[in-house]
Amino acid sequence: MSKDKKPKNNNPSVTEAEELQPETAAVDCAPDTAAEADAGAEQPAQARPEETVDEQPEQAEPADAAVQPSAPAASVVQPASGGGKALSALALLVALAGAGLSGWNWYQGQQQPAAEPAPALAATDYGDVIEKQAGQLQGLVRQSDAYKEHIGRLEQQLAGVPRAADLAENQRLLVQLQSAQQAFTRRFEQAFGNTRQDWRLAEAEHLLRMAHLRLTALQDLGSARYLLEAADQILFEQDDPAAYAAREAMAQALTAVRAVPKLDRTGVFMRLGALQKQVGSLSQTLPGYTAGDSDAGSIDWSKLLDKASNYIRLDINSNTDDIKPLLSSQQLIHIRLAVSLSLEQAQWAALNGQQAVYDQALEQAVTLLQHYFAEDYQPATSMREQLEELAGAKVSQAVPDINPALLALQAYIQERTLEQRAPVEAGQ
Repeated sequence: MSKDKKPKNNNPSVTEAEELQPETAAVDCAPDTAAEADAGAEQPAQARPEETVDEQPEQAEPADAAVQPSAPAASVVQPASGGGKALSALALLVALAGAGLSGWNWYQGQQQPAAEPAPALAATDYGDVIEKQAGQLQGLVRQSDAYKEHIGRLEQQLAGVPRAADLAENQRLLVQLQSAQQAFTRRFEQAFGNTRQDWRLAEAEHLLRMAHLRLTALQDLGSARYLLEAADQILFEQDDPAAYAAREAMAQALTAVRAVPKLDRTGVFMRLGALQKQVGSLSQTLPGYTAGDSDAGSIDWSKLLDKASNYIRLDINSNTDDIKPLLSSQQLIHIRLAVSLSLEQAQWAALNGQQAVYDQALEQAVTLLQHYFAEDYQPATSMREQLEELAGAKVSQAVPDINPALLALQAYIQERTLEQRAPVEAGQ
């Protein structure tokens, strides 16, 4: 109550106009206070616009407080002059201007968040750039890992490369090994004589053995002569005077082989094969009957007897062993097979120089043809004549003995081997 009651003016010299001066000063200070409030409101308006609105009534309270004491004064001043009204109106205008400025600042603070999409867009652009740079960074990391792996492989390969000292040591060991191998080869050749000349002499001995087998087993003069000439050429390449005896024996063997006439066994074999193919066409001729004109009313018994004699033969005076009945188809097949086998046996004997077997096989084939086929049957007669011609051919002959040439060559090889081993045994 004491605060609301205004003190009484005891000084009569102080007029009411003077009492209004503090109020005017208070009103004049209001714009400054409002301006400071506006300045303080601009700073938090950008961060928290709600706080600006709340602070404005608190800042405007001093102006109201300054104007409140003038209420009783106004009642006192009313009867005074119009200067006080003008000051009050001016103070009100200043207060309204401060309030408007504060409202404008608050409005700008409310509009500021809505006008900020540009930084968000810039942040999006920055995100793309960062993502792109991150991808490039990952590529560089992978490339770096590949380089590291390649460097690791190179280091492993480099670790496997021997050092210069190791290479020199290996080279020295290799030279020693080659020297030892050459020394062993020389000693081996001296001990066993396995030189190129010795191998060639062994080949000549093998050729002579083959020639001897061809002559004795197959009577193949052509192959034996070729083998003898090859063995003689090997002795000629030796150019060794110690081989004179062996070459002389080989020359005698060649002369004997060349003096033997050559038989055409191949030709005989081919002719027998051609005759064998004709055996399958052999057959028996059956008696024929030709129908003629006859008188139906008369019977000629003599003609009937002649015709019957073609089928039935009565021979009372002859031996029964010589009578040969007609062959059945099965018997004819057996006869053909027997003739074919005889010809095959003759072929084998011709190739192998078996004269006795050859003659016996041909004789058996001729006998079968004479016994089972008629003389007037031309295919059988022609085959029999050709077989009789081939029976006079020679498929075997005396061959020379080349065994002395083989023995002479073996003696030369043995003598040469003993000469090579003599220095080795003396050194031991």
